Amino acid sequence: MKIRYLESFYGGSHRDVADGIARRSRHDIELVTMPARFWRWRMRAAGVHFAREIQAVGGRSAGAASEAIGSADLIVCTGLMNVADLAALLGASCSGAARPGGQVPPILLYAHETQLGYPSPDGRRAGRDADLHFAFTDLTNMLAADHVAFNSETHRNAYLASLPEFLKRVPEFSPVWVTDEIAARSSVCHPGIRVSEVARDADGDPPLILWNHRWEYDKDPAAFFMALRVARERGCAFRLALLGESPGREPDEFATARSELSSHLVHYGYVESRDEYEAWLRAADIVVSTAVQENFGIAVVEAIAHGALPLLPNRLSYPEIIPARHHGCLYEDGQLPDRLCDLLRRPAETRRPPADLVAHARSFSWEERIGAFDALFDHVAGGGRA
Repeated sequence: MKIRYLESFYGGSHRDVADGIARRSRHDIELVTMPARFWRWRMRAAGVHFAREIQAVGGRSAGAASEAIGSADLIVCTGLMNVADLAALLGASCSGAARPGGQVPPILLYAHETQLGYPSPDGRRAGRDADLHFAFTDLTNMLAADHVAFNSETHRNAYLASLPEFLKRVPEFSPVWVTDEIAARSSVCHPGIRVSEVARDADGDPPLILWNHRWEYDKDPAAFFMALRVARERGCAFRLALLGESPGREPDEFATARSELSSHLVHYGYVESRDEYEAWLRAADIVVSTAVQENFGIAVVEAIAHGALPLLPNRLSYPEIIPARHHGCLYEDGQLPDRLCDLLRRPAETRRPPADLVAHARSFSWEERIGAFDALFDHVAGGGRA
């Protein structure tokens, strides 16, 4: 099939998933992208932009535009856009049931994140009027698409559970039916990861702790650095590599940590080269997460797949992506400093992560996961909505 993959926020995990699918799918994937910035404006305007881009493929005449639209068997898009705008401007009905002349292909929405459950910088969940517009855009996106694939069961369950309370805010004529409608036309498809075939090379001393998440509030770096300060005060030896993308300016927590933990730092800042990034993954002994928002966790799974021992919150998507027999690596709120110190005092164990845990993480490689995506594409393009 020919598939148009529309990514309005081509960066980070969105870029990784788009590239992973485009490189490995047995289908012909055409990526149409926008840079990863101005996410609020992407949700408002990207659907209009993409509709124009698709129509421009065949020129501006109605016949040529229809030919351009109809040249694809499936449209795949992600959530930082208005799918209803896209569908309407391409001539599709919002229900997906009536597509004039059969020209507009089915639309699959891949849900990396949803705004309804996203925390604000002050720690609250979306609930202010300024947030509700974006939460409702997510809702109409799912109604406009023929099928919705969430990136984890945790994400799907949390979103569906939050809808009834959200819909109570509609003062009258609330579309309370949408929860069942979205549940009926949605599924789960875990993303893939890139896995290096080079052997693990974590042989440094003392243990190397890795942070490879975005430098933003929803990953709660303050809790991470607090645990490191406790470890230092208790005399635990460690090295520290701070990777991950920064929003632009250096966050205060990182600037402070760069000064306070300078004697432990072996790397500070984003790594452009994928080869260099994977070298740090292979060198890491422990990967830590303190996230308050995580729908899957590509960064963590990549680190585990390259041999790092995880230390993760017992919530969010982590209990889903970590096998139950290894849930001992999950910590409860307030336990991180003690758990981290315990690991640092047993460095030999951190260098021998369970082989079956590493193998499980490697099962998320794109080589393993692409078959599920191709089957999903076949299903939706063939008219399957549930």
